[in-house]
Amino acid sequence: MFVELIDRLRCPAGHADTWLVAAATRTAQRHLLDATLGCPDCGAEYEVRDGEIWFGARVASAPFPVTEDETMRAAALLKLEERGLYLLDGGWSSLADELRALLDVELLLADPPGHGAATPGAPGVLRGIGDRWPLAAASLHGVALDRITPARTDDAVRLLRTGGRLVAPVSAVLPPGVRELARDERHWVAERVGDVIPLRRARR
Repeated sequence: MFVELIDRLRCPAGHADTWLVAAATRTAQRHLLDATLGCPDCGAEYEVRDGEIWFGARVASAPFPVTEDETMRAAALLKLEERGLYLLDGGWSSLADELRALLDVELLLADPPGHGAATPGAPGVLRGIGDRWPLAAASLHGVALDRITPARTDDAVRLLRTGGRLVAPVSAVLPPGVRELARDERHWVAERVGDVIPLRRARR
């Protein structure tokens, strides 16, 4: 886990967004390999083991086919941009290496398939993700969801910057706060819309 990722992490417990404090026991250059992340608000603790951050029990996911067509499709749906930060959930994580080779982007992987431990240089890995994402609001340029619940999809909108892309299975209900751009037989893609600020005419 990159040390810089700590700034974007938040406690997923049901309270106001709270930063997590890290106590590391093993590091390698700019990576935390073993550490404890603590919430100063509720006292919850989350372990970093072999570079992966554990917020709950392991969640199984099935890999996506890794082909050039699937890689280009994912890049187009998410509108990948250099220096952007994107989250790939579940099976989408299978495309991480190919997407990074295609464009120099930062990727977070949520509950990726397999049991391999993260290594220095690997994308940040989040394990055991529930309905609330352990990340700061407006911290991501795009999110590709694999496992969906209404609460999980709704909270993903919170993570997006204005104009950020949300990709989800076509069976997911479009959440508030986004505008649908396109859909096919597998997924829809939507864009985070900005908050509307009402304007009042000044009284003379």
